[in-house]
Amino acid sequence: MRRLDRYILRQLAGPFLFFVLVLTGIIWLGQSLKLIETIVNNAQSARVFFELTLLVLPTALSIVLPVAAFAATVYAVNRLFADSEIVVMFATGFSWTALLRPVAMFAALVTLATWGLTLLAIPGAQGELKSRLAEIRGDIVSAFLREGAFQSPARGVTVYLRGMGRPGEMLGIFVHDARDPDETATYTAERAVLLSDETGTRIVMFDGVLQLARSREAEALSILRFEQFAYDLSQFTGQAVDRRRKPSEFYLPELLAMTPAEAAAEGRPLGAYRAEAHEALSGPLYALVFALLAVGFVVGPGFRRRGFLGRILAGAGVGLALRLAGLAMKGLVTGEAALWPAMYLPPLAGAALALWLLSGRRLPGRRTSARRRASGANGANGANGAGVPA
Repeated sequence: MRRLDRYILRQLAGPFLFFVLVLTGIIWLGQSLKLIETIVNNAQSARVFFELTLLVLPTALSIVLPVAAFAATVYAVNRLFADSEIVVMFATGFSWTALLRPVAMFAALVTLATWGLTLLAIPGAQGELKSRLAEIRGDIVSAFLREGAFQSPARGVTVYLRGMGRPGEMLGIFVHDARDPDETATYTAERAVLLSDETGTRIVMFDGVLQLARSREAEALSILRFEQFAYDLSQFTGQAVDRRRKPSEFYLPELLAMTPAEAAAEGRPLGAYRAEAHEALSGPLYALVFALLAVGFVVGPGFRRRGFLGRILAGAGVGLALRLAGLAMKGLVTGEAALWPAMYLPPLAGAALALWLLSGRRLPGRRTSARRRASGANGANGANGAGVPA
């Protein structure tokens, strides 16, 4: 590796790490706020919250890395241009490939890292996250341990707990079970404890009242006072939920091997799995394309004394348009699986545009230096002519 390549790579590495940390923190915070409500409503611990937020990181990084590659390339190239280092490079005989080579190496590394996320990390993390959230939302026991709020752990069941006493003891419990339309049961007790063993989970209430309201009997209401009563929770917790996996939870071989019959059994069209597979393959390519566009828009048109803000905004706009076009193509493939090659058109178009901007007359050191050589030659001829006597 040339010394110039190592130098430019160092200029890219620092801004890239900075933008990755900042952008990941922003996206991670936004995703974490969505999880807080689930964690709080289901009385989960801070450790569970931290574990779930870690599972969000691979998806956040897959979004951040291409954007950070663009921002780091723009920052580094703009600084090299502002310090006239790129002008010196071209003036000393370097071509545009001398600048593009380290940028392409950097972008290729980012692309490989993004592929590792989309193909390996994200499916496993998404599957674990969805499974954990389903378990938390289906945790009936947690509803009996949240004080001061009415909870509905199952359809037709309402629970209220006034407060917590000694460890494992609940005070002022209210359970309303209206799942049977012909018989509604309401339990109230001064205190209760939650017990779990190999036979199941149950709540044992002490010093309470059971009210049974029957709709088809003459005596519609029966009241029973009890000193101790066990209410079985296994009827809720024992119900296994058959959760269907989303396409983002499948690994690439599973997505590509999915048949129309298997997709129909999962409740989704085949195109949804094909679109997810090729999104995992084409999405990381935007890291390479964005970096090339940053170089193309800043360096390609040549040096400008007034700065490059307009070019940077134009490059960012083109990159955003290409990414939105990629998402639109994914939507088309979801409806028609055979259109999957269209998902590769936006990144290919972006790479072609960047190379076109960097080619031909648009580079400093070609057209500009040629003009200078021509003007210098004319000036020399004029000077020689003025010095020759008639």
